[in-house]
Amino acid sequence: MDENSREVAVWLHDDRARLIVGAAPANNPSRWAIQGTMVGEAGVGLWLRTNTIQEFRPTAVGTKQVNWLFASTELLIRWDAVITIQVFESSGKEIGFKPTTS
Repeated sequence: MDENSREVAVWLHDDRARLIVGAAPANNPSRWAIQGTMVGEAGVGLWLRTNTIQEFRPTAVGTKQVNWLFASTELLIRWDAVITIQVFESSGKEIGFKPTTS
């Protein structure tokens, strides 16, 4: 990975993200993302410097965003929790879903 492209958004599976934040299982799965800086890689996953995991809960009229905060700024995210990783060329990118009209 390019040294200048270490700002990432990591999208997580619902059940794995709930284990990370300690949330109970839900009937309707949420979408989860962590935006942060990759600081290392281990055989089982990647180390990410962040302080928030964003949960996007489905609602009848769209999505409700919930931010889960951590005291520690570095998390080991296991590869089996990862759906995909987006790499940003510069920092400050907004992540999430934006509704479109047809």
